[in-house]
Amino acid sequence: MKKKIAGITLILLSLGALGFWEMWGRENITYDRVLVLKDSLPKNTLITSEMLREKKTENPGEGAILSDEGNEIIGMETAQFVPAGTELYREYFQESVFAVGPEEGKYILSVPAQWLKAFPQTLKRGDRAFFYCGGEPVTDAVVAYVRDGTNQEVHYGDDERLTSSSSVSLIEIVVDEKQAALLGRLAEKGNKFVILYY
Repeated sequence: MKKKIAGITLILLSLGALGFWEMWGRENITYDRVLVLKDSLPKNTLITSEMLREKKTENPGEGAILSDEGNEIIGMETAQFVPAGTELYREYFQESVFAVGPEEGKYILSVPAQWLKAFPQTLKRGDRAFFYCGGEPVTDAVVAYVRDGTNQEVHYGDDERLTSSSSVSLIEIVVDEKQAALLGRLAEKGNKFVILYY
Protein backbone atom coordinates (compact mmCIF):
# COMPACT_ATOMS: atom_id res chain seq x y z
CA MET A 1 0.00 0.00 0.00
CA LYS A 2 2.84 2.37 0.90
CA LYS A 3 4.49 1.64 -2.45
CA LYS A 4 1.27 2.53 -4.28
CA ILE A 5 0.95 5.82 -2.35
CA ALA A 6 4.60 6.60 -2.99
CA GLY A 7 4.16 5.80 -6.69
CA ILE A 8 1.03 7.94 -7.00
CA THR A 9 2.74 10.75 -5.11
CA LEU A 10 5.75 10.58 -7.45
CA ILE A 11 3.47 10.63 -10.49
CA LEU A 12 1.53 13.61 -9.13
CA LEU A 13 4.76 15.44 -8.29
CA SER A 14 6.13 14.72 -11.76
CA LEU A 15 2.93 15.96 -13.40
CA GLY A 16 2.94 19.02 -11.15
CA ALA A 17 6.58 19.76 -11.97
CA LEU A 18 5.91 19.25 -15.69
CA GLY A 19 2.87 21.55 -15.54
CA PHE A 20 4.85 24.18 -13.62
CA TRP A 21 7.66 24.00 -16.16
CA GLU A 22 5.35 24.29 -19.17
CA MET A 23 3.08 26.98 -17.73
CA TRP A 24 5.64 29.18 -15.95
CA GLY A 25 9.17 27.78 -15.78
CA ARG A 26 10.09 27.48 -19.47
CA GLU A 27 9.05 31.04 -20.31
CA ASN A 28 10.42 32.70 -17.20
CA ILE A 29 13.66 30.74 -16.87
CA THR A 30 14.83 29.95 -20.41
CA TYR A 31 13.24 32.77 -22.46
CA ASP A 32 15.00 36.10 -23.00
CA ARG A 33 13.21 39.43 -22.63
CA VAL A 34 13.69 41.61 -25.69
CA LEU A 35 12.32 45.04 -26.56
CA VAL A 36 9.63 45.58 -29.16
CA LEU A 37 7.52 48.56 -30.19
CA LYS A 38 3.91 48.85 -29.02
CA ASP A 39 2.91 50.40 -32.35
CA SER A 40 4.50 50.51 -35.80
CA LEU A 41 6.58 53.65 -36.32
CA PRO A 42 7.60 55.44 -39.52
CA LYS A 43 11.11 56.66 -40.28
CA ASN A 44 12.40 59.67 -38.27
CA THR A 45 10.24 59.05 -35.18
CA LEU A 46 11.85 59.98 -31.85
CA ILE A 47 11.82 57.02 -29.41
CA THR A 48 10.40 57.43 -25.91
CA SER A 49 10.09 54.84 -23.14
CA GLU A 50 6.28 54.80 -23.57
CA MET A 51 6.70 53.38 -27.09
CA LEU A 52 8.56 50.27 -25.88
CA ARG A 53 7.44 47.03 -24.26
CA GLU A 54 8.98 43.70 -23.28
CA LYS A 55 8.47 40.50 -25.19
CA LYS A 56 9.65 37.05 -24.06
CA THR A 57 11.21 34.95 -26.78
CA GLU A 58 12.98 31.59 -26.77
CA ASN A 59 15.58 32.30 -29.43
CA PRO A 60 16.13 36.03 -29.98
CA GLY A 61 18.19 37.03 -32.97
CA GLU A 62 21.83 37.89 -32.48
CA GLY A 63 22.11 41.53 -31.46
CA ALA A 64 18.45 41.91 -30.44
CA ILE A 65 18.05 44.67 -27.85
CA LEU A 66 17.28 43.16 -24.44
CA SER A 67 14.79 44.74 -22.05
CA ASP A 68 17.48 46.17 -19.77
CA GLU A 69 19.19 47.91 -22.72
CA GLY A 70 16.32 50.27 -23.53
CA ASN A 71 18.23 53.39 -22.49
CA GLU A 72 20.50 52.86 -25.48
CA ILE A 73 17.75 53.75 -27.95
CA ILE A 74 15.56 56.18 -25.97
CA GLY A 75 16.12 59.61 -27.48
CA MET A 76 17.23 58.14 -30.81
CA GLU A 77 14.99 58.00 -33.86
CA THR A 78 13.92 55.31 -36.28
CA ALA A 79 16.16 55.01 -39.35
CA GLN A 80 13.41 53.16 -41.24
CA PHE A 81 9.84 51.94 -40.82
CA VAL A 82 9.76 49.57 -37.81
CA PRO A 83 6.72 47.29 -37.36
CA ALA A 84 5.11 46.71 -33.97
CA GLY A 85 5.97 43.54 -32.05
CA THR A 86 9.20 42.66 -33.87
CA GLU A 87 12.53 42.36 -32.09
CA LEU A 88 14.48 45.61 -32.12
CA TYR A 89 18.07 45.97 -33.34
CA ARG A 90 20.43 48.93 -33.08
CA GLU A 91 20.53 49.16 -36.87
CA TYR A 92 16.88 50.29 -36.81
CA PHE A 93 17.85 53.51 -35.02
CA GLN A 94 20.07 56.54 -35.50
CA GLU A 95 20.98 59.71 -33.66
CA SER A 96 18.13 62.16 -33.97
CA VAL A 97 18.43 64.63 -36.83
CA PHE A 98 15.82 66.70 -34.97
CA ALA A 99 17.88 67.20 -31.80
CA VAL A 100 18.13 70.93 -31.08
CA GLY A 101 19.53 73.10 -28.31
CA PRO A 102 22.79 74.75 -27.24
CA GLU A 103 24.45 71.37 -26.59
CA GLU A 104 23.89 70.27 -30.18
CA GLY A 105 24.42 73.75 -31.65
CA LYS A 106 21.23 73.31 -33.68
CA TYR A 107 18.01 75.34 -33.69
CA ILE A 108 14.60 75.39 -35.37
CA LEU A 109 14.26 78.08 -38.03
CA SER A 110 10.85 79.00 -39.42
CA VAL A 111 11.27 79.91 -43.09
CA PRO A 112 9.03 82.93 -43.85
CA ALA A 113 6.86 82.61 -46.96
CA GLN A 114 8.33 85.85 -48.33
CA TRP A 115 11.76 84.19 -48.42
CA LEU A 116 10.55 81.49 -50.80
CA LYS A 117 10.19 81.57 -54.58
CA ALA A 118 9.18 77.91 -54.94
CA PHE A 119 9.00 74.75 -52.84
CA PRO A 120 7.44 71.29 -53.29
CA GLN A 121 3.96 70.73 -51.86
CA THR A 122 5.03 67.15 -51.08
CA LEU A 123 7.67 68.23 -48.55
CA LYS A 124 7.42 66.47 -45.18
CA ARG A 125 9.16 66.07 -41.84
CA GLY A 126 12.52 64.29 -42.13
CA ASP A 127 13.23 65.34 -45.72
CA ARG A 128 16.55 67.00 -46.46
CA ALA A 129 15.75 70.36 -48.04
CA PHE A 130 18.27 72.00 -50.38
CA PHE A 131 18.13 75.79 -50.63
CA TYR A 132 19.03 77.39 -53.96
CA CYS A 133 19.47 81.10 -54.56
CA GLY A 134 19.98 82.45 -58.09
CA GLY A 135 20.37 78.90 -59.35
CA GLU A 136 23.23 78.13 -56.97
CA PRO A 137 23.08 75.80 -53.93
CA VAL A 138 23.28 77.73 -50.67
CA THR A 139 22.79 75.19 -47.87
CA ASP A 140 20.77 72.15 -46.91
CA ALA A 141 18.87 71.28 -43.74
CA VAL A 142 16.56 68.66 -42.29
CA VAL A 143 12.87 69.58 -42.34
CA ALA A 144 11.56 69.57 -38.77
CA TYR A 145 7.92 70.56 -39.41
CA VAL A 146 5.67 71.14 -42.38
CA ARG A 147 2.43 72.88 -41.45
CA ASP A 148 -0.71 74.06 -43.20
CA GLY A 149 -2.48 77.42 -42.87
CA THR A 150 -4.06 76.38 -39.55
CA ASN A 151 -0.65 75.40 -38.07
CA GLN A 152 -1.42 71.65 -38.28
CA GLU A 153 1.23 69.20 -39.46
CA VAL A 154 0.70 68.08 -43.08
CA HIS A 155 0.39 64.29 -43.36
CA TYR A 156 0.38 62.03 -46.40
CA GLY A 157 -1.93 59.10 -47.03
CA ASP A 158 0.70 56.92 -48.68
CA ASP A 159 4.46 56.50 -49.12
CA GLU A 160 4.32 58.02 -52.61
CA ARG A 161 2.77 61.23 -51.18
CA LEU A 162 -0.05 61.16 -53.70
CA THR A 163 -2.59 62.41 -51.17
CA SER A 164 -2.05 64.91 -48.36
CA SER A 165 -4.08 66.25 -45.46
CA SER A 166 -3.60 69.85 -46.60
CA SER A 167 -1.41 72.30 -48.52
CA VAL A 168 1.99 73.31 -47.17
CA SER A 169 2.08 76.88 -45.81
CA LEU A 170 4.92 76.87 -43.26
CA ILE A 171 8.28 75.10 -43.30
CA GLU A 172 10.56 74.81 -40.26
CA ILE A 173 14.07 73.45 -40.55
CA VAL A 174 16.94 72.39 -38.24
CA VAL A 175 19.93 74.71 -38.71
CA ASP A 176 23.05 75.81 -36.92
CA GLU A 177 23.88 79.47 -36.27
CA LYS A 178 26.01 79.75 -39.42
CA GLN A 179 23.20 78.48 -41.65
CA ALA A 180 20.63 80.75 -40.01
CA ALA A 181 22.88 83.79 -40.46
CA LEU A 182 23.56 82.91 -44.12
CA LEU A 183 19.89 82.51 -45.01
CA GLY A 184 19.02 85.68 -43.11
CA ARG A 185 21.70 87.74 -44.88
CA LEU A 186 20.62 86.57 -48.32
CA ALA A 187 16.94 87.22 -47.54
CA GLU A 188 17.72 90.74 -46.27
CA LYS A 189 19.18 91.54 -49.69
CA GLY A 190 15.85 90.63 -51.28
CA ASN A 191 16.84 87.16 -52.47
CA LYS A 192 14.27 84.39 -52.63
CA PHE A 193 15.00 80.69 -52.29
CA VAL A 194 13.97 77.64 -54.26
CA ILE A 195 13.73 74.48 -52.14
CA LEU A 196 14.39 71.02 -53.54
CA TYR A 197 14.38 67.77 -51.56
CA TYR A 198 15.10 64.08 -51.76
